[in-house]
Amino acid sequence: MTDTKSTFSQKINIVWRALVGDYKCILIFLGIFIVLSCVSDAFLTTRNLTNVLRQICASTTLGIGFTLVVASGSIDLSVGTMVGMIGTFAALLATKTAMPAVFIVVLALGIGLLAGLLNGLLISKVGLPFFIATIATMSIFEGVNYLACNNSSVTGIPEWFKSIGQGHAGPIPVPVIMMLVMVAFGTLLIKKTTFGRNALAIGGNKEAARVCGVNTKRVEMGVFIFMGICAAVTALILTGRAASAQTSAGQGMEMDAIAAVVIGGTPLSGGKGSMVGTFVGCLIVGCINNGLNLLNVDSNWQLIAKGLLIIIAVFIDVQSSHIRNKMLKNKAQKVK
Repeated sequence: MTDTKSTFSQKINIVWRALVGDYKCILIFLGIFIVLSCVSDAFLTTRNLTNVLRQICASTTLGIGFTLVVASGSIDLSVGTMVGMIGTFAALLATKTAMPAVFIVVLALGIGLLAGLLNGLLISKVGLPFFIATIATMSIFEGVNYLACNNSSVTGIPEWFKSIGQGHAGPIPVPVIMMLVMVAFGTLLIKKTTFGRNALAIGGNKEAARVCGVNTKRVEMGVFIFMGICAAVTALILTGRAASAQTSAGQGMEMDAIAAVVIGGTPLSGGKGSMVGTFVGCLIVGCINNGLNLLNVDSNWQLIAKGLLIIIAVFIDVQSSHIRNKMLKNKAQKVK
C-alpha cells in the first residue's frame, strides 16, 4: 500500500514539474486563447488568426536569435537599431542599384553577420561587459542608420522585396514560412549541435565550460553572429511588410524579444533555452495585442500588458525553480 502511494506521489510530482516547467507557457497561451475566443467573435476567424501569425513573424524571428544569446548568459540591447540599420541598407541597395535580389538578400545577411561579429568581438575579445558593449553598438547602429538614409524613409522598393513581407506561397504568407523555418532551425541548433550545447554550457557556468575544454570566446562570437543573422532576416521581413525602410523601424524590438524569450521559459540567468517556447511567447503577446485591438482598448494598454507579462513570467520561473529544487531536495533526503 505504501509503495502504491509512493508511486502515485511520484507521478503527481512528474506531472507538476511538467506543468510548471516546459509546458507553462503553452498553458498560459491556451488560457488566453480561450478567453479571447469567448469575449470576441472576430478573434477565432481564419483571417484574424492569420493576421496574428503575420504580426508576430518579425518578433519571433528576432526572438530566435535572442533566445540563444540569453541562454548563453548574455543580452543584446542593440538588436532593435541593428534591424533598422540593416533594413535601411537593404532598401537603399534595392532602390539605388541594379543588383539582383539574391545579391541584396545575401548582402543584408552579411551586414547582420558583421554587426553581430562586432558585438561578439567587443564582448569576447576586448572583454567589455555585454551590457556596455551592446548599448554602445546600439548607438552606433542608430547613427549609421540615420546617416545612410539622411534622416528620411526609403521608399519605392521593388515588388520582390515587398513579397518577403507581404507575399504568399499558396495560402500561407511568406513571412510565416520564414518564421517557422527559423524556429525549426533554431531548435535543431540549440538541441542537436555541439555549438548549441556549448552555448548552453557557457550560460550555465562559463568557467566550468572553459575547464571542460569549450572555447568560450569562439562560442560567444558565434552566438552574436547568429543574432546578427536573425536581425537581418527580421529587417527583410519588416521592410517588405512596410514597403519601405522607416527610420524608426526596429526601435523597441529588443523589449519584444526579451518579453518573448522570458515568457517562453528561457531564464535570464542562462543555461537553458527553448525556441518553441519563444515562439509561444510571441503568440501570447500577439494574441493579447490583437485581442485588445478587437475590443477597442487603448493601444497604450498593450505596453502595460507586455510589462505585466514579463513580471508574471519571471515570477513563475522563479517559483518553478523553487519547486523543482524542493522536489530534488526531498528526493535526495529519501535516498539517504
